[in-house]
Amino acid sequence: MKRALLLTSAMLFIASSSMASMENARFAVHWQPKFSATKTVNSLCDNPSTATIEPNYSPSWNSTTTIADPLPCTSYVTAGPTGGAQVYVVIGRAGPEGIAGASFGVHYQNGTHAGIDPAFVTFTPCADGLTFPNSDGIHGDFPQQGGGIRLTWNTGNGCPIATQQVIGTAGAHAVVGSFYIYAYGPDELQITGNNNLQGNIPELAVADCSGSTTDLYQVWGPSIYLQLCGKVAVGGGVGYNPCLLVPVAPTTWGKIKAKYASN
Repeated sequence: MKRALLLTSAMLFIASSSMASMENARFAVHWQPKFSATKTVNSLCDNPSTATIEPNYSPSWNSTTTIADPLPCTSYVTAGPTGGAQVYVVIGRAGPEGIAGASFGVHYQNGTHAGIDPAFVTFTPCADGLTFPNSDGIHGDFPQQGGGIRLTWNTGNGCPIATQQVIGTAGAHAVVGSFYIYAYGPDELQITGNNNLQGNIPELAVADCSGSTTDLYQVWGPSIYLQLCGKVAVGGGVGYNPCLLVPVAPTTWGKIKAKYASN
């Protein structure tokens, strides 16, 4: 049975969607080899409570170089071989307000020794606030396939600099977390809406540091909101990078939604 999650003030999710500059936010994914800590890079994530971005394995640092060289989401890797790997979830093309919360889901093949084995999938949040995982009622809590999560950053000391990192022309980036996966065969890990909430309405949401929330499902509608969600292919395929979509001006929202609603 699908569980209803009660919102708390700490979650920063409100009933109406913000129409600020978060409407073009994308839930991108980036494939990297399995993490192995070194003396210089010993963490999957940056510590969002500090005023700097320390060396870490995420694309916010780009550990393939010896200096801080953050990778824009437009350059993310969306395909890799089978075996073990890290798949980072990053909100890209966001506004400069800073990100304080997010809500999304995940889908992949549920077949032991067939594709991504659910027994080995784990998720490490890079946010330092609260987490509210949920289940589709069949496969178990997130990060099991079909599950969803709401999570927050701690804004007690101000908006985390880690969620305001503007990279090139791809807007502000916030590293949400990292999946560890092990794939025995070809499969895809797809970010989706959070499909297990009260009312059975998907939620793909970004809460900013002012306390406003943009639900991309509500902004763009059911026909196109999944185009804002990334996909990593393993063992074949190319995946999908939503950051490569050209941002849309606010004046065209109504035209786009009217066009898709009529089809």
